[in-house]
Amino acid sequence: MKGFGELSMKKMSTKKSAVPAGEKLVSSVNKALSILECFTVTQRELTLSQISRQLGLPKSTALNLIRTLEANGYLLHLANSQTYQLGYKVMGLSYNLRASMPIIQYATPFLEELQVKTGENIYLTSHVNGQVLYMEGVYPSIRIGNYSVAGKLLPLHCTGCGKAMMAYLPEEELEEVIRQWGLPKITQNTISTREHLEEELALTRKRGYALDLEEETLGVKCVAMPIRDSVGYPTGAISISGTVMSMRDELVEDYAKMISRVCSVLIANAHQFPAAQLRHKREES
Repeated sequence: MKGFGELSMKKMSTKKSAVPAGEKLVSSVNKALSILECFTVTQRELTLSQISRQLGLPKSTALNLIRTLEANGYLLHLANSQTYQLGYKVMGLSYNLRASMPIIQYATPFLEELQVKTGENIYLTSHVNGQVLYMEGVYPSIRIGNYSVAGKLLPLHCTGCGKAMMAYLPEEELEEVIRQWGLPKITQNTISTREHLEEELALTRKRGYALDLEEETLGVKCVAMPIRDSVGYPTGAISISGTVMSMRDELVEDYAKMISRVCSVLIANAHQFPAAQLRHKREES
């Protein structure tokens, strides 16, 4: 995907709280984490003034927090400049997290098989805090853009995986996603009205798969299906993604059947996806 959604990152807010109401939290830790969350694909380097202004913190407070994060390796002060970037400790934590997720290791051989059969990009996703979380990607040996998609967050309503999962969310959870994030128009093809979205989700349920028709990135098309647990809750999704030229209409049904076979295997591990674990936590609280 071209820049894999950098345009969408510019058009959507990334500062949304997932903290349960009434929780007793440590204010200084919240502020420090908020500083880390200021850094995005489109805000890779920030000055003290920018961080202070963005979070509404006094410069002295922000500076103390920044120095603490820097001393512990979570921020890096760039040489000969006044800017900071995320520290390499964050990358290490990301590696540790992925290594602790057995569903990625279990699913990867199936994703690789899909990639060999189709020649396209294959993605394994879940949903977290109302967004699509890209957990793993398997690509052709020759591709544009050498980057890992793991950890990427995108809106649900403009991605194939997102719509595949959205179609089976409980009504109250769907309402919360739309309330929290809205339906921002990422490309000229993005669904941006509630009525149109409801029609699309109904069609997704009817045919059994979702489509992304250049809705997140122009020139990119994908077909996706959800992975649902024993009660029908969508905990993950898999997509086949490619250019509009390679993802021809006559291939969509065959690709959907291929994804369906993989999803049927992964159903037994649906509880290992982040969405399932977070839902279980909500139900316990």
